Amino acid sequence: MRALALAAVFGAGLTLAGVAAADPWTDPNGNLTLNAPRGWTVRPQNMSGGTAVLAFTPSSDCYFFGIPNPATTSRTVAAVRNSTTPITPEAWGSAISGIPDFVEGGATTVTSQSVDTSGFWPVQRAQLQNGARTIYGVVQVRPGFELRGFCSGGSQASLDAILNTVGHPNDQTWQSQAAAAPANAANQTPAPADQTPQPAN
Repeated sequence: MRALALAAVFGAGLTLAGVAAADPWTDPNGNLTLNAPRGWTVRPQNMSGGTAVLAFTPSSDCYFFGIPNPATTSRTVAAVRNSTTPITPEAWGSAISGIPDFVEGGATTVTSQSVDTSGFWPVQRAQLQNGARTIYGVVQVRPGFELRGFCSGGSQASLDAILNTVGHPNDQTWQSQAAAAPANAANQTPAPADQTPQPAN
């Protein structure tokens, strides 16, 4: 049911690619990493132009996306890290509108949002509401990539246990480059305020 619904979003370019154990998972296409807690099933999908992953338990569902983003390809690590302008509510709604398991008709509203700068990479966070469904989302930017995660079912704390693991296979290299960069690298021009999530298909 879940895989079929996700396939409806992306069409023929998305098919079941097998089931992975609920352990650290690295996208063979190089777009995304996850570390699913014990008890989660991770089911990667083949998605044209990016990576889509379904992760679930009997009571919770999450969708994760690693999407190449040409708009950030030329940005330095420092510039991406300085990009902390909140995503607009309209952009959050657009990013989740194509996931039919979550959006079952009617408007999706953002009930709260924040930008978490406690880690190396800024994390855009939001709580959204679609009818009776509460959805928690994260969006992160990397040089040349955008990472997204959306979860529903269960408490925010239980869903954050997997949302907080979203990353990119190149993160360690980028962090090493940032540590070795001149001290003035942190003062480079940040990315523009428009951080509208890129289309997932």
